[in-house]
Amino acid sequence: MTTTAKNYTRRDPVELHDVRENARKLAILYTVEVEIARLAGLWLPKIREMPEKLWLGRMLYEDAEHAMWIEKRLEELRVPPDLVATFRTRTAPAFKAMEETDDPELFMRGLLLLVKPALLADYQRHIEACPPYVDDPSIRFLKRIVEDEKEHLAKGLSLLASRASGHALPAGALWDLSARSGDFLKGQFVGQEPRPQPMPNWPQEVEHLPAVAPMPLYPGDFKGDMQRVAHDLVFSELEAAEIFARYVYEYHQCPWQFHYEAARIAWDECRHVELLLNVLDRYEGRVGQFPAKAPGFEEFMQLKSPVERMIMVSVIAEGEVSTDTQTQHRDAFRQMGDEFSALLKDYEMADEVSHGQFGERWARKFCDQMGEDYDLAYENAHAALERFKAQHPEAEGESAIPLVRLGADEAGEKRTINVTAKRLLGYSDERIRKLVAESGGRMVEEDTL
Repeated sequence: MTTTAKNYTRRDPVELHDVRENARKLAILYTVEVEIARLAGLWLPKIREMPEKLWLGRMLYEDAEHAMWIEKRLEELRVPPDLVATFRTRTAPAFKAMEETDDPELFMRGLLLLVKPALLADYQRHIEACPPYVDDPSIRFLKRIVEDEKEHLAKGLSLLASRASGHALPAGALWDLSARSGDFLKGQFVGQEPRPQPMPNWPQEVEHLPAVAPMPLYPGDFKGDMQRVAHDLVFSELEAAEIFARYVYEYHQCPWQFHYEAARIAWDECRHVELLLNVLDRYEGRVGQFPAKAPGFEEFMQLKSPVERMIMVSVIAEGEVSTDTQTQHRDAFRQMGDEFSALLKDYEMADEVSHGQFGERWARKFCDQMGEDYDLAYENAHAALERFKAQHPEAEGESAIPLVRLGADEAGEKRTINVTAKRLLGYSDERIRKLVAESGGRMVEEDTL
């Protein structure tokens, strides 16, 4: 006779939850994770400090991923997808207070001193009530979530320790795992009526210029020009992270799969910021050394059509343009002998392909869902982007450094088309030939293995 690896006597069967109770509690935890991810999407552009922004970027993705895991398990526990969707249309008073405040201290203290500790405790209680064997799928991902939540708290509390003390939200503003429906406010949720934000908030030491303002001349020497280039790239990636954070906060009509993928992109962009901060540091530059602008974020917030916003950012800027410019940045670093920066940029370019695939996939789904013509929406988004670009001045100053021309302004003969990336995005041969012709025949094909 063999012995089993687990011992049922370690738990009281009376305290174990059945399928129905398991699903009920997981549904409550699902709502909490969704609301926290939405709040992170709101606050990533609002909070000023760079360490907090980068921490929120990772937390945003991981909490969105937690919700995705729970959603999958709920469906396995026989909860219909239509019912799961209703769990994203309720909230707790604490979450609405954290959405409506403009005080970053209240948000941080509410999140770290009230919400996250209560959530961690509920997860641990839920794991203790999971029956062995039959509910191992829940236990497996719940243990991973617990570890993530502990890391969120550890990092977040270290950041909170450096901030001014203030009042936290009252404990009565939370959810209740023991209540039948979690004691949520039904029909209300974070992002139901998104709070506008024309420009992101950046570190106090950064002179944040509007998109229409001229930028200063490049310093004119190699070291100074490289510092300026790296500084520009840091804030180009930061505004991208802030845009995709808003995707998670704003697009509540979408399935959670959309928010999960958008949250991953926001985290990707935060990691790009970190790699470029490394580049800036290696060229002895510092954040705030130069002014910075967020033209992409400004235009994103000005466009009214949700489809055109997505096409402008995810299809044109991320897929059509950035897969080329990131390739050029990588190759330019190699020309300068900076192989480490080139290596980092190569990973970043790989991310841009998946970002463009996200845009192509979801923009077309949106058009189908809303009864809009994709080609017309693309033309409108492209025209809006060109109008906006015409309003803000190009960078001035000459430099021998090939990285001085940056981002979506690269066009015509300044642009090299990455044909391999375009094929991965699903572009037709005709569309690729048109792009190559517009670039004066400049193209590159790469081996992916």
